[in-house]
Amino acid sequence: MPIRYYKLSCGSCGKSETISRHEAQVRLTAARKLRAAAWDADESLLDELIPTLLAQLPCSCGEKNWQITGLESADDWSESPRCRDCGRVIPPARLAVLPDAERCAECQAAWEEGRATGPERYCPRCGNPMKLTPRDIGGVTRYVWVCTKNPPCRGV
Repeated sequence: MPIRYYKLSCGSCGKSETISRHEAQVRLTAARKLRAAAWDADESLLDELIPTLLAQLPCSCGEKNWQITGLESADDWSESPRCRDCGRVIPPARLAVLPDAERCAECQAAWEEGRATGPERYCPRCGNPMKLTPRDIGGVTRYVWVCTKNPPCRGV
């Protein structure tokens, strides 16, 4: 059966999180380790490629010391659900009210306010970090990703 989830554990700081194959592909594409064209590749090839590439990404502590385990289903998760952005355990009280919560309260508030959460994004044109900037579009404030290069390369 194909691997659908990956459990990542940092050997340096102890951070642990479980992510889906889709989220792993998003992170690897943002880090320029995987091309968007590879998303259509055979699942068995992706199951071999993704753990190797995930191990090359740095943890939030800055170290590249990930231990990666492939899981077939969400039932294999032997721990409490963790925030998809910061990796902390989502409190049981929050899960009692919002059983499908993917983020802790702090990360959810940041996400709703348009502040960046999760892995850093990079400009697809120049590779510089991107930041969220408010824009007034049709009388509604929306947040859009903008390249931090000076002057901006307008990559989106």
